[in-house]
This record gives sequence, C-alpha cells and structure tokens, in this order.
Amino acid sequence: MQVRKIGLVIASMSCVVLVAACAGCAQPAEESTPDPEVVTQYLPEVIEQDDGTRIQRTPTEGEITTALDTSYTYHLPEGAYPFNTYYLKADDKGCNSCHDDLAQTLNDMEAFDHVDLSNSFGIQTTVQMCKDCHTFGYGYQTNQNSFGSLIHGIHDTTDKAECWNCHVGTGTGDGMELWDEKKHSQLRGITPVADVTGDFSFSQDKTTPVVDLFDFGWDYFDLDYLRTDNTKNDVPLDQEMYDTWTITVSGAVDHEVTYTLPELIDKYQSETKPITFHCTLNPTGGPLIGNAEYTGVPLSNLLEEAGISPDAGALTFMAPDGFTESVQMANFSEAYVCYEIDGEKLPWKQGYPVQLVVPHSGAPASVKQISDIVVNTADEAAEIHEWNGWPKETESTAYYTPEGWPFTDDNGYQNKPNVALFDFQEGQVIETNKPYTFTGYATAWDKQIAAVEFSMDGGVTWTRFETPGVSRDNWVIWNFTYTPDTDSAYVLSIRSVTDEGDVTAEPIEVMFNAQSK
Repeated sequence: MQVRKIGLVIASMSCVVLVAACAGCAQPAEESTPDPEVVTQYLPEVIEQDDGTRIQRTPTEGEITTALDTSYTYHLPEGAYPFNTYYLKADDKGCNSCHDDLAQTLNDMEAFDHVDLSNSFGIQTTVQMCKDCHTFGYGYQTNQNSFGSLIHGIHDTTDKAECWNCHVGTGTGDGMELWDEKKHSQLRGITPVADVTGDFSFSQDKTTPVVDLFDFGWDYFDLDYLRTDNTKNDVPLDQEMYDTWTITVSGAVDHEVTYTLPELIDKYQSETKPITFHCTLNPTGGPLIGNAEYTGVPLSNLLEEAGISPDAGALTFMAPDGFTESVQMANFSEAYVCYEIDGEKLPWKQGYPVQLVVPHSGAPASVKQISDIVVNTADEAAEIHEWNGWPKETESTAYYTPEGWPFTDDNGYQNKPNVALFDFQEGQVIETNKPYTFTGYATAWDKQIAAVEFSMDGGVTWTRFETPGVSRDNWVIWNFTYTPDTDSAYVLSIRSVTDEGDVTAEPIEVMFNAQSK
C-alpha cells in the first residue's frame, strides 16, 4: 500500500480567511506575477498504479473552471495558481490522501478487528461506507463505535492528520463537513452533463467463485469457532459428519420429519442454481455480497412432507450450537438445503456439511450447519423480525435503548435497493472521445429491480434504463457505456429503483477524468 505524506503550504492564515470571506463577493484581483515553480508544484498529483491505471484525485483546471453545480470562483489565467490545489489543498484532503486502499488500511490495523472489505469485484471502500455502518448499524456500532468519536480518537494518536485534512468548512451553516462527502461540490474543473446519454445493458449471470465469496466468522457460537479453526488450519472435510448429519422439520406441522443429509439427497431431486447472498449490513455500494452457484434440495419438499399448519406465519432456522434466524412466510418463496458450491462440497467456512440458503433474505437466514427448521405460528411470527435489508431507525434515540430492538423499517431501508460500481476508483483517468463501460450490481433483496439510473449533473437530472424481466433471486449486473467528448473531470452518480418505486436512498458517486492521449 502506498501512503503519501501530507504536506501543508499556506501563504498565511490571513490569506485563507480572506479567500473564504470573499467567496461569492467581487472577483479578487488576479495574481500579477505568479511564480512558475510554485504553479508547477501545485499541479494535481497523478498516481500510476502497477496495472497502469492512472488516478488523479483532483481535477485539472484550465479552460474548465466550473464546479458540479456550474458555479465558479474566478477566471484562472494561464499560469495562475490552481484553485483546487493551491487554495483548497485538495490533494492533501480526504481519506485517500493518506490511504490508497481503505480496505487494506482496516485490515492492517493492529488494535482493531474489522470486517474484511477487500473483494474480487474491485469495489473501492469509501468513507461513506464507514459512516453507513457506524451511523445506522446496531446499537454497539452507533454508540460504542460511533463514527465521529472513533475516527477522531484514532487520528488523535498520529501527527499525520489535521482537521483540514478530513473536513471542509462551508458557508451553509452546516459547519465542518467531511471533505469526502462535499468534495464534488467544492472542486473546480468539473463539467456537469444534463440528461446524460449512453449505451446500457444488463444480465444476471455473473457468479462469484467460492474462494471469493464473502464470509463472516463472527465467532459468537461454538460452531463459529470450529469453522474458523478448521479453515485456518486447513483441516480436511469430515466425511463421517457429512454421513450422519441430520435435518429436522418441526413446530406447527402435522408431524416431524428427520433425515440424514445423504438420505435427503437420495430421496429428493436436487437443484443447481445461482443465488445472491447478501450481508444485512452491506453498506450502499458495498462489497459484502455474492452470487454463487449452489446445489441443494428445495426446502419446500420437506415442508410439504411435514404438513405445514394453516396458521403458520414464519420459519425459524437453527444450528446445533443455538444460532437461530427467521423469515416471514409472507416473504418466503423457497429455500435450499445446500451441500455444494460450484459443484464441490461446501468448504468449512461456508458451513460444511450443509447450509440453508434463503433467497431474498439476509445472510443470517442462510444458516450454516443447519440442523432444524421450526415452523412458527402466526402469533409467534408477530414477534419475529426478518433481516431482508438494513432498516433505518425511526428515531435517533432508538440507537441506544431497548425500545430500538428490533429496529423498525417504517421509514425505509439504508441499503435497499442497493447499487455498486465495479473495478473503478475515485479520480480514475479514462480517454477522451473513447467509449468507456462502467459496470456494477443492483439488488433489492426481496423486491425486484426495475431500473438503474445515472446522473452527471449532481442529481439534477437522471437518465433511466429499465431492467424488465429480472429475477429477485440474483443481482442485476448493469453496464453503462459513456463517451466523454471534452478533456475535463466528470462526476457519475448511480442509483437503482424497484418495481414498487423504492429508490436508492444514497446514490453512489465517483469522479473521473477524461484526458486526451
């Protein structure tokens, strides 16, 4: 990982105050004798990565002096000090000024254990993903690990960051805001494009090899530790466990049904199909998702044999160590008692010898080493919350009180519908007058994706592309091809829409630079 040292060159504090005070006033006098060496020193930094990808986090100023909202500060004559890098010090602002790869930075922290956000999709970890989890996550996240307190505490122990490196002071009355959230409205050299046009296509056939499939070993229950240790120590799969493992259906049924895994596979026809697997706390644009090729017995066979009560309202899935998760019958269409991924037996980390995989619901419902399926009555179901998305709390006080559990979803979801961008980084350089195809996923858990929308003028206008006939079982892989016709920086915003009209609450944004060869 490349880490760059933050440098701060300020002519004087009074100069900074004067610039801030005069924003929106009469245009300041142009520099009469700019120092060419200083101008050169403050040209935007360009980083060339090992694979040849070029990253320029700050736009080039010249003929294009506008911001995303079409405003501008003042005319920059040739050879003048750049506004972005001389006055704003933009190259020294934001998380990526110190950390090229936030996912790797988190993995390298010795004092804190963190979920591994590195991924095979090329999804870049952003500070907004951090804020999502540490603002709308469970109580211990929003309290003990609240974003502001935690980040300020960590950075208080280093001399590499000051307030201005992470924040921007605005004139809107909102005070010190995060640079990474506000930078696209602060930087000059960005061309807004109204009603952006391009070519669009979509599919649902991209699968994730099991080696790249995300997995959380929370180590909360006994079998969590077993799977973690067996994976770490490369323990061979236990054939006896496979041969003797039992699965039971009980509860509000006519009669209990129990099979060993081999008996179940022998009696009922298995199916092989791709199924999208979501982490409940996958942030907007996040990488905690996969679409794997599973082989298993449809659970409906067992439920039909057991005879579900007409009063059934939910299903609770259990592992032998006590881990449980539930889904509502109203949302349930099918689940699969899976014993293979990609045509091979499950690895330990995915729940060998058997995992229940539940389309449309959160990853917790896909219980590893499933042993029991309990059919709940309607009264029991009324006390059960299904995690088919990440619901926002209705009141901020709910973060810290028992009344906040289970969280309500009256005001929508943080990550439903979700959308992400693959293999692209903030500030990436592409070629002017050459088509470039952006690719990513869109998904909405138990709802169907109806469209993906794009904006290049800060969300003033959105161009909608429909995705008819897609299945809820799998993510939608979208492709948007755009051809920039002018050397400039641009900002692409992306959101998805469900068939019920739900829209991504927090569209993802990325700035890119079009440059002629």
